[in-house]
Amino acid sequence: MRAVNPMDKPLVRKLALVLVLKFAVLLVLWLGFVRGHRVTVDADSVATQLLQAVPTAAKGATP
Repeated sequence: MRAVNPMDKPLVRKLALVLVLKFAVLLVLWLGFVRGHRVTVDADSVATQLLQAVPTAAKGATP
């Protein structure tokens, strides 16, 4: 009997290729847009953001 190699199946090869291409695209997008950006966070800025009063819409106003 012949041993079945998982890469013999065309669907497995196509799925593997699609996954590799998706990973490559995500990597390129991350390198291009995300990698260089840094955000500094300190306790005061977090407290300011969390403790802000949420503005309420006027009665009858449409958003």
